[in-house]
Amino acid sequence: MSADASAYGGPLAQRRTEGGPVAAALLTALGLVVAVWPLSAVVQPGSWGEGAVATAGTVIVAGALVRFLLRRAPVWLAIPAVPIVQLGAGAIALTVFTARQAGRGWLLPSPEVWRTIDAFFSAALSEIRDGVAPLAASPAIAVSVATAAGLIAVVLDLVLVTLRAPLIAAVLITALGAAPGVVVREGANPVWFIGLAIAILFFLHVRFAPPGSERPAPATRDETVAVRGAHPDAPLRTRRLPAFLLGFLAVLAALIVSPLLPLSASGLNVGGGSTTLSATLDLGKDLRRPAPATALTLISDDGTPPYLRIATLTRFDGSTWQPDRPATVPLSQGFGDVAAPDGVAVHKTKTTIRTAGISGSWLPVPYQATAVRGENGSWNAAADNRTVIAANADAADQNYSIDTAVLQPTLDQIRASTSSGADVPADLRALPAKMPAIIADSAHEVVGGATTDYDKLIALQTWFRAGFRYSLQTPVDDGFDGTNVDAVARFLTVREGYCVHFAGAFALMARSLGMPTRIVVGYLPGTATDRRSDDGKVVYEVSTDQLHSWPEVYFAGIGWVPFEPTATRGIPTAFTEDSTSAGGSTAPSAGATPAPTSTGAAKDPKNLDVPNAGATGASKPTALQAMPIVWTVLGVLAVLLIPALIRRLQTARRRAAARRGDAVAAWTELRATLQDLGLPASSAESPRARGERLVRERGVDAVAMDALVRAIEHASYARQVSDAPPGGADLRPPLDAIRADLRAHVSRRDRIAAVLTPRSLLGSRLLATSTS
Repeated sequence: MSADASAYGGPLAQRRTEGGPVAAALLTALGLVVAVWPLSAVVQPGSWGEGAVATAGTVIVAGALVRFLLRRAPVWLAIPAVPIVQLGAGAIALTVFTARQAGRGWLLPSPEVWRTIDAFFSAALSEIRDGVAPLAASPAIAVSVATAAGLIAVVLDLVLVTLRAPLIAAVLITALGAAPGVVVREGANPVWFIGLAIAILFFLHVRFAPPGSERPAPATRDETVAVRGAHPDAPLRTRRLPAFLLGFLAVLAALIVSPLLPLSASGLNVGGGSTTLSATLDLGKDLRRPAPATALTLISDDGTPPYLRIATLTRFDGSTWQPDRPATVPLSQGFGDVAAPDGVAVHKTKTTIRTAGISGSWLPVPYQATAVRGENGSWNAAADNRTVIAANADAADQNYSIDTAVLQPTLDQIRASTSSGADVPADLRALPAKMPAIIADSAHEVVGGATTDYDKLIALQTWFRAGFRYSLQTPVDDGFDGTNVDAVARFLTVREGYCVHFAGAFALMARSLGMPTRIVVGYLPGTATDRRSDDGKVVYEVSTDQLHSWPEVYFAGIGWVPFEPTATRGIPTAFTEDSTSAGGSTAPSAGATPAPTSTGAAKDPKNLDVPNAGATGASKPTALQAMPIVWTVLGVLAVLLIPALIRRLQTARRRAAARRGDAVAAWTELRATLQDLGLPASSAESPRARGERLVRERGVDAVAMDALVRAIEHASYARQVSDAPPGGADLRPPLDAIRADLRAHVSRRDRIAAVLTPRSLLGSRLLATSTS
């Protein structure tokens, strides 16, 4: 073979590595790892990793085994057998991982298994919609990730090995791998990009022969002779450019197009320079802003600005307080009535809020909200904690009104109620296994001889407000700016911190006394301005540095009662005999006007934590709620249409060159058309042999074929540069005629596949040649 032969299509193709069943399994596993690895940024460590490995591993091994057993089977049997067996193996693995007791023989899935998995899916969707990253590794998340990993393994195996389309696989793993980073705004992960690049290189380097296919015969010397460097199939060298172009566009789509999708994920900042609402206790950055900005303005019908809540946090693992994931319904259905025990007064009022410098997935609302009106977008109501969560909307630039109903028990009524004896889920009282002794010891020392739960909590509140100092800098300087138990212990020693430390310490100390607690994230009441509404009411302004957190304690029959332990902030809770209680404002101009306490009643507190999967309170799909799914599907379709667009541009360029008499461009386009339609296009076939075969087998126009064959032979073998191709310059008419004849002799499915998944551009071309 000549020295120039390696530049041509045949020898180049032969230099790619041939892979068997083991190579196929390893390549699929590599792609799966790259696709799933970024999930560690949005899901906490847990059993989801084991489930994903078990399910996907079973699928991959099953595919390799089937390919080995059917390596000599006919194509019509071997090709569909692989994904079918893989799906069955994945279902078995998922049954064992999820609900083996409900399976047939602990292996085979049963209707009960599918119902269980569906319930887990519903719960996982709720956790993703209402939670914040990183999500807790709950059973619902673990099952969902395991299922997704198994399906991804099946699809990657199908695309990489069966369809031989490595760049489609590259697009898929790029989109899947980039999505978690986009959601949590982590930016590009250099290590992941290196892994992605390595995976794509392997995808392009290894090819797989389907069962029953023949390897192309090696090119003869005569077919590699190119005096002018123009072998009939030499333009195959240019396929590197569209490959790199497609890879670049895939990365571009994942990094630029994906953020434009209206994902309803927690913490997305879609408001430019606005403050993003966060259902976590990570408030220090916003509180320490050098120049606070207006977050919202409000008007209260009773003239007293209320506390505004965003979310509640109940679950504490010793490190962080996790947001609740309550059952939700569309906001139009409301929150349900506020039930008051006999003799307990209910204060009803209305508050109007206009957001200015905030964005996020929660609407700030007073407690207890009973109805919300005037909001833009699709929102859900969580009756358990009276919060408003986005279905497909954003808190930015909202103008809405909230009706509230607040219980106002007297001092005797609140003292008569119990907190430590309330019948509530254990999670509301749960304490970490290892907790510094100073937390519980301080709690018992502070409450002293108090006899009622309310008096104990008031003692705690007074102790914090009188003996501690509010400081944003001390926790940072001393290294305990967090919510873990060690930070709380340090705070109790230093006695300086901000609302996060006060709320966290109060909640843990109350739990050490056997009381159910949770923490609320929201805003302090606003500061009165000199503006007035049309009906003369004072307009209050809430700034970004009034972000706040405070603890709540559950009382039987009365509900959740807030307390204000943060020194110099807010107004401490204090029930009196005349049914009034403190809430209020931090603004000096407001004069610390009393406001109704944000208490609430709950007849049944059993669903105050994570709802059961498939519970009746789960949010039902609506037309607006489906929009994120619609946009995501459209985005994926747009990415998948990139190969078709590149192929269309490539065809236009080659046809334009053929019009100018470029025989190489015309012949290259003919070969690409054959490959797109799934027809034989071996590099070992001479132009004349291919032309005769296409006329004989495919019924193409003989005159057009003869014109194209003579042109490419002249361009390939003529020794005189000045020689002109015979028959004139324009080769586009014969090329178009041949392409039309080829498309007419294949099925509609093959024509559609040629447009959407052009094999000449995306896959390894291992096509069986005709021997007749």
